[in-house]
Amino acid sequence: MLPDREAWPVQEASYLMPLYTYMTAYKGAIHTVQVRRSNPSGFADWLEALPPPLRKQVRSPYTGFEPIADRHGAWKKQEIIDGGELVVIAIQTAG
Repeated sequence: MLPDREAWPVQEASYLMPLYTYMTAYKGAIHTVQVRRSNPSGFADWLEALPPPLRKQVRSPYTGFEPIADRHGAWKKQEIIDGGELVVIAIQTAG
């Protein structure tokens, strides 16, 4: 039986969900965001890294991620938006 949640040390509770770092590159601009959240249905937290006008143009935020070869816990997605290539890299940073 687990102890009462209030008794758990803060640092142990932070390991309950993984930390992801999302890097996006589009037309020379690079944006980064970190989110600690479970993502059983796919990555979409990376949208927070984009400026709002670009965020609205993304067609498929959850799909298209492929594992990056020779990199454990890293995925990449590419999508063409308004004639420019949007590249998203998701990295499981901790957890």
